[in-house]
Amino acid sequence: MIDIFAKKKKKKKTPKNKRLEVRTKQVAKLKQFLKADDTYRDLCMEYDQPISIIDGIAVVFTSDLDVTAKTINAKVFLSTALIDERFEIMARYLLHELTHCFQHMEKEGQKRDEKEKVYLDRPEELEAFQIQIKFDSENSPEEDVGSYVNELLSYHNIPKHERKDRKKELMSKVKMPNK
Repeated sequence: MIDIFAKKKKKKKTPKNKRLEVRTKQVAKLKQFLKADDTYRDLCMEYDQPISIIDGIAVVFTSDLDVTAKTINAKVFLSTALIDERFEIMARYLLHELTHCFQHMEKEGQKRDEKEKVYLDRPEELEAFQIQIKFDSENSPEEDVGSYVNELLSYHNIPKHERKDRKKELMSKVKMPNK
């Protein structure tokens, strides 16, 4: 009798002495990818910025975040947890945060408005999610995009009776296929 045991595939762990290199190369790949992406290019046109501006925006992976991604003074911080995600997932988070970078640059020196208490009611968040969802619609299956938006609304505790309208608003930049 022969016993056969399935060998679990071990997750490839980046050696400690290569983490900075891996993260830096990943940021470079993300930036190159987005430079060729139509959603990013449209965002640059909307904010009257050159495509190459992404080269001057600091983007770093860090484990010191309480969220997946964050932008502070036009500097982007991505959670190291994203490194294990699909490339398109990392790119969508970066694109969302780049939207905030452009917003920060546009509003620099202006008096800051008081932030809305409901996260998805903030105009800058709504715009960033619309851009992110547009990117998703061009890089992921339609059902994945719909599921993501539903999860987003649920995560942010949007009441069920508001979700249909909110979903429509979040997906307003998505080009729907002709059916």
